[in-house]
Amino acid sequence: MRKIDARGSSAFGVVGSGEYDVTQTAEPADRVETPSEGAPGPKAKPLGLILTFVVAFVAIGGVALFFMSQTYTSPNYPNGVQVATSLGTTVVAGKAVPHVALQFATYPDSTGSVGGKQIHPSGNPSWPAYGLTNQWQVPAHSLVTLTIRQYDSGGALNNPFFAKIQGTVGGTATVTSPSGVTKTVTAWDPNNVGHTFTMRGTPGVDPNFFVNVPLPTNANLPNNNNDPDAGQYYTVKFSFMSGSKGTYAWNCEFPCGQMVASFGGVMGAYGFMSGFVHVV
Repeated sequence: MRKIDARGSSAFGVVGSGEYDVTQTAEPADRVETPSEGAPGPKAKPLGLILTFVVAFVAIGGVALFFMSQTYTSPNYPNGVQVATSLGTTVVAGKAVPHVALQFATYPDSTGSVGGKQIHPSGNPSWPAYGLTNQWQVPAHSLVTLTIRQYDSGGALNNPFFAKIQGTVGGTATVTSPSGVTKTVTAWDPNNVGHTFTMRGTPGVDPNFFVNVPLPTNANLPNNNNDPDAGQYYTVKFSFMSGSKGTYAWNCEFPCGQMVASFGGVMGAYGFMSGFVHVV
């Protein structure tokens, strides 16, 4: 997200704050005294200062409203949050822990729908999106297995660091191609990435937690944007241990937007390529 610094213009600065040395001559008592040309008038009221605060307040308020307008609650799940499905318990490092699963997808056209459910309520045909929501819930200190269907195209990462799989069990993921070929990988070609699923704790939450999984680019785009599931897709599957309770942020690190470094547009709009994982 880009940060906006709203500052008052010098056009609204305080005036009349200087001191002047003025020598006046005696005037007849019946004459009305008026300032001579170039002489200072009465000290100005702090109108400029007031205007500065008003402009700054309006600017900051406008920025806040803009970002609030980017948020949304997906109508596809209660409170917009998809709760992970329980798979019972499993043993990790000799200890029994809860095991849950989540499945979602990346779509090239966020105006589409799947099974009658809208991918994004503010979709744009040229904007991709994760769906059918951007918020998920998992239990703390549990094994979480994610399955992501990747329908979208892609290209080269700006930073090859995000081509490496990090934070998953075994540092791996399995990738199944549209033709059904499955292989286990520890990284992906940084020049052929569709999106990434990159997750970390918000400030003050589990600072050492980090998960990053690149998704392969898909040359076989869906043949029906109104039903993306009709198209071909890659399936990426991996597991990780959830952290302590709190809110975690996730985002895509592939430059699939517009403008500077392709991180504008959809990349700066909440809910398409970013969201939250609620660990409870």
